[in-house]
Amino acid sequence: MDSLRKRLQRELEQQPDIQIQQSDSWGLPVELINIPFTTIKRTTMDILMKMILLTVQKLDVSESKIIAEFLAVEPLFIEDLFNKMEAAQMIELRKESFELTSIGVRQLQSGVYEHPPEKAEKKFYYSACHDSILCEQPEKIFTAKVKEFRLARKFTRSAQRLDDEQLRATLLATGAEAAEGPLQKVMDKIETPRTLDNQLIPCVEFYVYNRAENNYFTRVWNTLTEEWDERLEKLIDEQAPTRK
Repeated sequence: MDSLRKRLQRELEQQPDIQIQQSDSWGLPVELINIPFTTIKRTTMDILMKMILLTVQKLDVSESKIIAEFLAVEPLFIEDLFNKMEAAQMIELRKESFELTSIGVRQLQSGVYEHPPEKAEKKFYYSACHDSILCEQPEKIFTAKVKEFRLARKFTRSAQRLDDEQLRATLLATGAEAAEGPLQKVMDKIETPRTLDNQLIPCVEFYVYNRAENNYFTRVWNTLTEEWDERLEKLIDEQAPTRK
């Protein structure tokens, strides 16, 4: 922690009008959270799948081999696609024959096959002081034994109260959706975040005097985001400066 503080101090003092008055180290409380969600892959529907759906739509089909015989296609190919479409809720057995569901009709009309949803999850760090998710969980984080941030107890909101829009924006920013050629992967459902751990992230605070402008202000280095944290600086200057 001392080596980090010295490096940051040298960086600040390279500015000719800056004079460091005081410095401090403390821990920013964060929640390590897990966001479960599901994704759906969309691909252009192939000819055989379209033919199967059209056959189901027009004929009484009680099993896949009937379609194989009608289309003169190897039964194994039909059975595999038939099972996929049933799992994707595109077709369903009603009474004694299969029929297209509303999902099957929609996909047939659009010509786009939606694969069954797949489960996924991502881990992030949420800060109540920022009321936002700071970043995806990195491979390593800076650790040190530090006291808690003096303003931390004023901010108690949990990540579980984040709305879908905030969660979606966070997941999108970390590549939860993708597109490559005819394949699209889109998010379907986002579940409530689950807290895995509570941690204190070391931060380094400097109380600084600018001789040219004759004013004091705070700089805070956040070791999780590895940058100067304007939100924490503003909180401190407004509510709890080191000195006035």
